Amino acid sequence: MALPKDLRTAWSRDNLHLAWARVRASTDRAYKAYFRELYAAYASSDAMLLEHLQDRLSRGIYHPEDACKINLPKPSGILRPISLLAVEDQIVYQALANVVGEHLAPHIRHRYDREVFGHQYAGSVGPWFYKKWTSGYRAFNAASRDAFDNGFIWLASFDLTAFYDSIDHAVLRHMLSGVGLSHDFGMTLTTLLSKWTATSTQIYHNHGIPQGPVSSGLIAESVLKHFDENHRLRGSARYLRYVDDIRIFAKSEYELRSALVRMDHLSKDVGLFPQSGKIDIHKVADIEKELKSVSSPMTPKAFGTKVDQKSLRKEIAKLAPGTVGYKVSNPTRFKYLLANATASADVADRLWKVYQRAPQYYVQLAAHLSKFDLLLDRHAKKLVHEVESQTLYPAIRAEFVRAAIGRVPATARQLARSRFKKLWNLRDQADVVSALWVFLHEHQHLTDSQNRYALRKASPPWLRALLHLTTPWEGLQPSIRFNALNSAIRDKNNDIAIAGSWQIISSGESVDRPVRDLNPLAKILLKEAGVIRRANTQVCGIRLAIHEMTGHDIPVEWKKIFGRNYKRAEAQIVASKGYFKTSPSAWVNSMDGFNDWLLQAVHDVDGSIGGYALGQLGGVLEKNALKTSYPKVLKLCREIHHRRYESHLSHALQKRSRKPTKAIPYRWLKTGARYLAQAARELEGKF
Repeated sequence: MALPKDLRTAWSRDNLHLAWARVRASTDRAYKAYFRELYAAYASSDAMLLEHLQDRLSRGIYHPEDACKINLPKPSGILRPISLLAVEDQIVYQALANVVGEHLAPHIRHRYDREVFGHQYAGSVGPWFYKKWTSGYRAFNAASRDAFDNGFIWLASFDLTAFYDSIDHAVLRHMLSGVGLSHDFGMTLTTLLSKWTATSTQIYHNHGIPQGPVSSGLIAESVLKHFDENHRLRGSARYLRYVDDIRIFAKSEYELRSALVRMDHLSKDVGLFPQSGKIDIHKVADIEKELKSVSSPMTPKAFGTKVDQKSLRKEIAKLAPGTVGYKVSNPTRFKYLLANATASADVADRLWKVYQRAPQYYVQLAAHLSKFDLLLDRHAKKLVHEVESQTLYPAIRAEFVRAAIGRVPATARQLARSRFKKLWNLRDQADVVSALWVFLHEHQHLTDSQNRYALRKASPPWLRALLHLTTPWEGLQPSIRFNALNSAIRDKNNDIAIAGSWQIISSGESVDRPVRDLNPLAKILLKEAGVIRRANTQVCGIRLAIHEMTGHDIPVEWKKIFGRNYKRAEAQIVASKGYFKTSPSAWVNSMDGFNDWLLQAVHDVDGSIGGYALGQLGGVLEKNALKTSYPKVLKLCREIHHRRYESHLSHALQKRSRKPTKAIPYRWLKTGARYLAQAARELEGKF
């Protein structure tokens, strides 16, 4: 079945290349840091890899991966989940977001810098997906000042609770259709989102978009557009929105409350909920105190052509003075100054005190400690103690371990080695494990068995890929290196296979034979680097579909069996796979069609069982030759064909009993999948 135009655009060569460029050009350095090595490995053969990705997307056999979840602490004490998507998943998500941006822009662009100030779509050309966020935020604050100057002196902020996590997928599809995108496009996107927003226990939701990827901001805008188009605030109030932070200005308390009631109704329309505890209705006395200003942060020029570090440190001290318990008075300015500060013992001492009061500043503390070539003894010992005692927030532990890598002085080295080794646990949060892996390898403090086990068993896949990319392979035993890397390039997870290939290319490790069982993406990288000469990278959609439905990866030579009809059979079973999770009745009918192709193929390949014509499936189910040579294939075809007679999608009445047909129950899918696996194994042994 032909793809609709919007999906064809999404999966086009040019759009996939643009998506990859935008993934790499994202201004979110924190998110990109999780993938620095993986991006480099993918980029080494990106033209061929993107071509392979496009082929799988167009054939409907692309398979998304579960996201790795990293939980970061928020100032409130609760957690903010970050979703680390596989590299290909990031590209696919961005490719879809590119198309959404083009359809959404005509509906929202006229509101930019007037009512809408965040995640402003930059257009279809160039690697930048958004306009500069700093310009948008300056305009946001300027509009707030203008409202205040014109007499709109009553203010309330309308924030949405867990906005990214709460977006309903049915609502999202409705909003996408409103900007001209097809139902197939919306279903494709939300099916992927369900996979990427699952918890670490693989509980799948029908709501939420992943936090972290650059694409999510624009997907969120397609839902927030509902507020922009329907707020109906004209002369009585001013509506200003930066992402999900909505400021309402009014000239009277009554008008402000009326506007908030309207916002509440709109949020209920789309299944979202305001944070009632954050809605502070008040009269503004000083507009500057209301703004989280980044419109005029201190720039290097404020200190002359070169930053005056002494003056900068004084400013930092003023923003977090000891007289008020090191409470930060202006977080945005404080963070900006710290980013421009060079390594300073005094600043580090102050930051430790700020952190003890407000743990959300762990990022700034770790970043400042990372500026030292070698930590002072007191800072190193304090850091080790904090890593050891921080049991509530793994992300803080991970950040501090990363700050310790390469910077622990000799006086604290033994302490750090022994304390950090006790924390080594593959079941910990992935960022902690990856940070400890690098530190413990730096100090040669992991055993051969620990190395071997981690490289083989670490989970989730993002973590195992990163372990392969950050391992000092020259320090490992040759047998461990050989086995680990050759196992990685055969892994079904593409990121792990790419990581293993990159390390084989870098280290010169040999590739074990045969190479036909290598991951297709590993073959691409290794062939491009000249490590292997031949690379059949074609992916079999039939094998993938059977694996997904049955849980068994059965290496049947399906192209040999189906011959010239392979693409038709592949399209049929890929469609069946889609019904497997949504409609058992449709699955039975669709698989009956696949079995029709299968019987023709088996008869064509094996002339000993006679001939077969498409559409005559029912007539051959009692054929003795088929029963003798292919009993499992016959069992699959017969059981599904008989179930089809009972399906309400086939007939009104059952042919034999004349009883009304009905929906096939979900529990029968397990039985049908078992027959499918048995038939595939039978064919594996014959072809």
